[in-house]
Amino acid sequence: MSFPTPTRAGRASGLAGWQQQYETLRMSAAQAAELIRPGDAMAVSGSANWPYAVDEALTARLRPLGGHMELLSLYAPLDTTLLAPDYADLVSYQANFFSGERLLAKQGNVWYVPTHLGATGDWMCARKPRAAVITCSAPDEHGWMSRSLWGASVPRAVLEQAETVVVVVNDQLPFFSSAGDGHMLFHVSEADAIVEDSRPPAEHPPVPAGETDRRIAEYIADLVPDGACVQFGLGGLANAVGECLVDAGKRDLGLQTEVIGNCVMELMKKGVLNNSRKQTCPGQSVGAYFIGDKRLWDFARDNPAFCQKDIHWTNDPRRIAQNDRVVSINNAMEMDLTGQVNAESVGPRQYSGTGGQLEWVLGSQWSKDGKSVIALRSSYRDKAGVLHSKIVPQLPLGSVVTTPRTCVQYVVTEYGVADLKYKSVLERARALIAIAHPDFREELSRNLAGTLL
Repeated sequence: MSFPTPTRAGRASGLAGWQQQYETLRMSAAQAAELIRPGDAMAVSGSANWPYAVDEALTARLRPLGGHMELLSLYAPLDTTLLAPDYADLVSYQANFFSGERLLAKQGNVWYVPTHLGATGDWMCARKPRAAVITCSAPDEHGWMSRSLWGASVPRAVLEQAETVVVVVNDQLPFFSSAGDGHMLFHVSEADAIVEDSRPPAEHPPVPAGETDRRIAEYIADLVPDGACVQFGLGGLANAVGECLVDAGKRDLGLQTEVIGNCVMELMKKGVLNNSRKQTCPGQSVGAYFIGDKRLWDFARDNPAFCQKDIHWTNDPRRIAQNDRVVSINNAMEMDLTGQVNAESVGPRQYSGTGGQLEWVLGSQWSKDGKSVIALRSSYRDKAGVLHSKIVPQLPLGSVVTTPRTCVQYVVTEYGVADLKYKSVLERARALIAIAHPDFREELSRNLAGTLL
């Protein structure tokens, strides 16, 4: 196994032997926190890679020193002390995707940045973070540390630009040797400080698929040909799609995606997903993040059938399109009768993020014989139990358009499939009404004239 020479010159780069470098750089979390200055912008690896040890040390240092710190990340865990209400006057947080962070937005110091997920590195670099704090696995025999499960939350370009890089070495994070071209590795010699920690990363067991998810997934599986390169995410629908692909007897599927979950592992074990017909990274399932449980991590560890890449690589529509028969599968929260997709907000309130949806919608349709699928449940019940349609005449005031109507191709609900590509607005509306919940079809038809004219 060989990896590229480190390109970032750390402070210990002149010393012989990475083990000696490691010992020279090793310090306490409190000492590492002293390398972060008040007023700094700081990129922080998210989710399972959140640097808890330095997080806690920084909060102890911030109040006495004063000043203000800007954090750049995504998927910040809710138990981080830096984002606790007591520090809202000292820390501002910016993210280009919300998960639990939406619950912290009312503090007034948590802000969403509208960008595509593939532009995470460009966005962070534009903020010019002086420091980066990331969590990695323990080093291998050559001094390489895996950026592991959520390492793509701080792309390599950010680490190259930062003046100071603090690495928290968590010996319980898995080392993935399948880091394509060294994208997801970081060498001991590239660090400016090393802090040791040992804590189990958060596991995310698979979400069971419900009956509605299963019906949607059956329609989606019909759209996936043998030899397709698929992209899908997490949750009950993704798991249902995986089950339906198996049940339908699909063969020789490939994978390039943002997030690799347990359902990918199951498809690989069953031989449905073998990447044998892919044009890029043939024979390998490609993704940026691993979100699942210990079974997935053990399966992916030292497994040459995986290739972990940085998010700008996986989500570049031009690179996506290099594979034939790409089928992208993305979720929507609601859609209007012209085909505008809202996948990220509840009215004007940010709920999740643009993510990579439009990148995959474009890349899959640019692919030879590719298809883009937007999936949504036809309806939902509010807290009072009242049923509402997710296909609406017009998006509510303030709603975000994640994917414009000009880019939408297939739309799938539990009631069928609508192909909107190159259809007039009237044809689109009629096709969407046909797959809406039956309780709302008449009402949507009555609103059709007023919506489109």
